[in-house]
Amino acid sequence: MTEVRTCRIPRTHNGPPGSANGGYACGMFARTAAGVVGTAAVVQLHAAPPLDTELAVRPHRGRALVWHGDELVATVSAAAHDRPAGAPFVTATAADRAGGSFAGAAAHPFPECVVCGTARTDPAALRLTPGGVDGLPDVVACVWTPGDQDLDTVWAVLDCPGGWTLDQSGSPYVLGRMSARVDAVPPPGEPTVVVARRLATVGRTARVASALFGPDGTEFGRAEATWVRLSASSDPAPREREGLRW
Repeated sequence: MTEVRTCRIPRTHNGPPGSANGGYACGMFARTAAGVVGTAAVVQLHAAPPLDTELAVRPHRGRALVWHGDELVATVSAAAHDRPAGAPFVTATAADRAGGSFAGAAAHPFPECVVCGTARTDPAALRLTPGGVDGLPDVVACVWTPGDQDLDTVWAVLDCPGGWTLDQSGSPYVLGRMSARVDAVPPPGEPTVVVARRLATVGRTARVASALFGPDGTEFGRAEATWVRLSASSDPAPREREGLRW
């Protein structure tokens, strides 16, 4: 890719109020920039991606920069390796049981999130409910039955469960950086298993990994991400959220 490309995130695909779901945005940016960085990409968010707004994706020294006017939203680079850390497979039975203990059902920082929001009933909502897996500390899982989904949506599915391996009470965590490998988009109507695990937490940042499986253990995709806890005074709605500028 040598020319400037554009992309636009639908208003229905929000995460925090007024901004895009981080995983969906990262997937769209990585796909749009594939001509520059290849199919194994890592996306660094510098500002919360705006909704229903034309964004320019410009090649720059082997990377791609995503701009909203003169504001840098994200940098897309080639990943150092094409296999992120991923997460262990759990059975559909165990994942379904885990989904019944979804912490977001009692208290959700972003209940309108298109992926895991509890207040969404529209057709775009994915309604994931990742909860703790018995016998596996720092691991959450749930069952998700896809509709007619696309690659960007698979990135979104690999995103939010990682956040629920963290304590989202009080000041929540938001996505800062994500790399994913998607081998295939799961067929519509067939249940899948979504799993995420916490890798490490240092200060206000955390590393997580996730994976999407068929019920027989076939892996559709995996991801690795860095999440950042907002300070108590941060408002997640503005595009320049604390923690997304490095």
